[in-house]
Amino acid sequence: MAETASEPSWLTGLDFVITDAPAGGGAASGGAVGDVPNPGGPGAGRFSLSREEAQGMLTRARSVRDRLQDLQHKAIELLQIKAPADDPSSVSYNSLLVGGQGTGAFASGNDQVTQELKYASDLVQALEKALGLTVTADEQAGTDVKNAAAGQQNTGLA
Repeated sequence: MAETASEPSWLTGLDFVITDAPAGGGAASGGAVGDVPNPGGPGAGRFSLSREEAQGMLTRARSVRDRLQDLQHKAIELLQIKAPADDPSSVSYNSLLVGGQGTGAFASGNDQVTQELKYASDLVQALEKALGLTVTADEQAGTDVKNAAAGQQNTGLA
């Protein structure tokens, strides 16, 4: 079963903390790591990575995400396959592959690729945020409101 956009991310409750420590760790911890406070308490999950480790992990996660995006396009193309003839054997076999209501082998494969793509995208987003490369939509909206109130409106509209 594929997750919908309204379902929580598989990374909910897990934080990535970038430390100044040299590469070689990457420890997962339930408590504080080094001098890094753990606002979630002892039960909260967090991964402590050096900047170098996080950059390497981000590069790898982006590569996986990009390959999964390519694979998803191919999976969607497989869902478009039609039976070569309108005879019972061809129609039946095509139904097993594509499925009339998304129940065929190719539909199941597409669902799997979609879920893996979501996982990879979530990981990329979490690492980018930890590295300070992106901001969340809420943070961006807050900045936009402050800028608009200050007369620095940048709507991107002509």
